[in-house]
Amino acid sequence: MYKKTVSIFSSLVVAIITATIPSVAYGVACQKTSGIKTYIYPGCGVKLLAQNQSVSSNLDKLLRQGRALADAGKYQKAITIYQQAARLDPKNAQIYSGIAYLEALQGNFQAASQFYQQAIAIEPHKADFQYGLGYSMAKLENYQAAVKAYRRASLLDRNNVNAHLGLGAALFRLEKYNEAIIAYQVAIQSNSNNAEAYASMGLTLLKQERFPEALEALREAVRLSPRDPGVQIKLGTALLSTGDINGGLATLEVASRLGPRNGEIQFQIAEIYKAQNNPQAALKFYQRAAYANPDLVEAKFAAAEILLESQDYLQAIIMFRQVIKKNPDRADAHYKMGLALHRRERVREARKSFERALKLFEKQNNSEGKEKVETMMTELEN
Repeated sequence: MYKKTVSIFSSLVVAIITATIPSVAYGVACQKTSGIKTYIYPGCGVKLLAQNQSVSSNLDKLLRQGRALADAGKYQKAITIYQQAARLDPKNAQIYSGIAYLEALQGNFQAASQFYQQAIAIEPHKADFQYGLGYSMAKLENYQAAVKAYRRASLLDRNNVNAHLGLGAALFRLEKYNEAIIAYQVAIQSNSNNAEAYASMGLTLLKQERFPEALEALREAVRLSPRDPGVQIKLGTALLSTGDINGGLATLEVASRLGPRNGEIQFQIAEIYKAQNNPQAALKFYQRAAYANPDLVEAKFAAAEILLESQDYLQAIIMFRQVIKKNPDRADAHYKMGLALHRRERVREARKSFERALKLFEKQNNSEGKEKVETMMTELEN
């Protein structure tokens, strides 16, 4: 059971240690604080490379306009303005980097990677550009390319802790655990008070079943950041993996109390309980996750599955409906909604759900899903 826990929660490494979007990607960073997050936008302090005074004046105007749009959260409009600026000053790498940064903020990582590559073609020795490319490639799950870019970033700026963390995460994905550990060790050398580096190294050691070393690293992470629920989750996972059930569950409870309104934290705890074959505890935390973050569809779907399995069909139907409302093309949600309706003897509604699921599975070329639905539809007719 402990090996199973290690395997299931190895994904925590990448999920929690994924490095942030480059904070200095475009000239002198400008910050804007909202709640507990600090956003850093490009667009101020950009070096003007155009020589013609008229062009320079127009470029400055465009950059200021783009920065104002970025500050207002109008990223796509800002990108349009920055592209006009790039036509005026095509050798200004910071403009391409700024566009890449805004694309990354919107989750457009393919576009972001292309613009970072344009910036790198002009200024190949800029660590921030290499880091941005590594981040974008990691998001695209091109981990070989991510490793290459992160390595360049870390060589160009050895004090860039995020580059070392990103490199470790990408190497972990490639199952190069020894190399990942070295990356985390370098991060710790750069900043010995970085709890994330210790925690990430701890989970990598856990993946190798080097339990004493893993616990030592994770306990150091907790010492450095005792109120970080994500760090507590990692330690709880390690304790469960080593067989310390009571210690692991107690640590997860601490994590839950530290992040009661954090849906992702509650969801991760639920996933751990699910792996430990404790569906009722998992259900409680899935429901907490869904309450904290109503847009967390996976939490609602997982809760609905447990309700279905525990024969609480009415609550399962309610939860599956919420999932379908958020994601109407999710075939497995329609299929399981049909199961719950069937168990409640609501035959006509069940048939509609199965018919919808069948169409979606056919569209997806999912023969296994299609076969499951057809079996249930046959059962309905008998």
